[in-house]
Amino acid sequence: MTHELTVRRVIDAPPASVFTALANPEVQAAVDGSEMLRGAIDPTPLNAVGDTFAMDMYQPELGEYVMENTVFVFEQDRRIGWIPNRRGMEPRGTRWSWELEEVAHDRTALTQVYDWSRVTDPEFRKMAGFPRVTEEQIVGTMRRLAEHLGVTVEN
Repeated sequence: MTHELTVRRVIDAPPASVFTALANPEVQAAVDGSEMLRGAIDPTPLNAVGDTFAMDMYQPELGEYVMENTVFVFEQDRRIGWIPNRRGMEPRGTRWSWELEEVAHDRTALTQVYDWSRVTDPEFRKMAGFPRVTEEQIVGTMRRLAEHLGVTVEN
């Protein structure tokens, strides 16, 4: 059984433009395909491993809550990822990351990895019903990101 969801598409934008958008919490909220993110609490762009940012969130079964995220990988224009945790709680073991690879001039292979392999609490694993998002929702995020950048994304 896999504990990771990986989605890859090609977007008609250079890696630097895509990365700048992904490193901006405000843009993340605006392009979210899961419709769980409601807004960035601190819109400061991310710059390094260890940076943190908080998001207002909503899920019908949980209501409104705040998710605090800590950047665990940051390679300018190549990789960015964070470990989420619900405010007031320890991280549960999920990770979100983006990988960018220039495939042609002004075209980027964009890969999102949703990893829940580090979730060790069996009750949380059962309650959460992983994966919490679908491939279609991730593709929706990629499409919204492309729209934000004024470009297209490969189907």
